[in-house]
This record gives sequence, structure tokens and C-alpha cells, in this order.
Amino acid sequence: MPALSLRLFDAASDAEAARYRILAGLAETHDAFRANEVSPWLDELVELHRALAALVSGAASLDGRAGAVVDVDWEAGRLVRETPEAPLALELARWALPRVEAAIGEGRTLYEFAAERAELRAVGIVPSYRDEGFLLVRDGAAVCVLRYHVSPLSGPDGHYRALRTARLDADLDPLAPPSEWKTALASPELPTPAAFCLDAEVDLPVVPTLVPVAKRKLLGLVGSWGEA
Repeated sequence: MPALSLRLFDAASDAEAARYRILAGLAETHDAFRANEVSPWLDELVELHRALAALVSGAASLDGRAGAVVDVDWEAGRLVRETPEAPLALELARWALPRVEAAIGEGRTLYEFAAERAELRAVGIVPSYRDEGFLLVRDGAAVCVLRYHVSPLSGPDGHYRALRTARLDADLDPLAPPSEWKTALASPELPTPAAFCLDAEVDLPVVPTLVPVAKRKLLGLVGSWGEA
């Protein structure tokens, strides 16, 4: 599981030990990418980078009259300021940012490699009601089935559509054609469900890599549907 978190930077007494733990977390993430696993490692890195960049940016923009940063309140998500000395957490953030950026680049390269070699296609005819349905990803031994749901949301930038998925425990024959999977997944609630299947040219881990690719591609389709 992911080994990097903001807690690794909350080490006010031992910079060397903190750096060791951070490097160990980055090494574990690198090993995951070497094993062709994208998720949850890449998302974790992006979130960590966002938080560290905000910390460094916030420290750089402080008004000198307010006092320099001396600590980080992780629970409150704020900087503590008093003396001219920067806290260890801030120094660690500055030290770690380029290393986290390099790891993100490695993860994105892997994701793009997978995405360029996979195609999401509709199984049969897409029904008029497609805000619910199934996302299918096959490997050599099983079929990963996710039920998806699209819902409209509103934000400061306008209206958009959000995608949620939940993995189902479905026993489908991986050697059968996708049309048979779709038939098997039909129910009184969704008698003619929308179903989309990811076809990959390369052999990659299904859950940590191909499923994130399938979700992103489905999200692109959802965005093209517009408002229901």
C-alpha cells in the first residue's frame, strides 16, 4: 500500500530520519511503478505534491511582519509562525518536492503507456439511459466488473457530471464475448444496461492500472454526453 503521506514531514526533531523515511516511501512507490502498478500510488503522489507545494508557496508569500514559519499544524492545515527559523517540515518539503515531481513523472509515463494501448468501446447498442451501467475489464483469468453511476453536480465553474463506480463480485467467463457479459448483468432494474469494455493491447495489472485507465476513458465519454 502507499507509503507516502504528510505525516512523514511532521518530524521536528530528526531531519535525517525523516529523509530516510521519505526516501523509503519513494523507493516503494518506484517499485510499484516498476511492477506496472499505477493506482493508488500516482494519485497519492499528486495529492502529496499539491500539499507540499501549497506549504512552500504559503511560506514564501508570508508578510515578514507576521513572523516566519516555525511549525506546521497538520490537523488545522496551517503554518505556525514566530521566529526567523524555518521549521524542519518546511525544509523537508523543499527538499522533497523535486523528488516527488520525478516520481509523478514516472507514474504518468506508465499511465500514458497503458492508456495509449487500450481502447474503451461500447458493448452492443448504448441505450438512451446511460447514467448507470457497467464497466468491464478482462484479464486472462477473470473479468473485473464495475457498476458506474453518473450524477449531475454544480460548482463555481458551472455544471458538470460526476462518475462513481463500485466493484461487483460477478462470476463471468473471461473467454466469453462481452455481449454475453452484458446479458448476464442485465436485471429488472437495468434490463438493457449500458456496458463498456476496455480492450488492452498489453498485459498489465488489471485493478491497479487498467481499471484507472478505463475509468478515465469512461469519464471522457461522460463529459461528451452533456446534460441528460
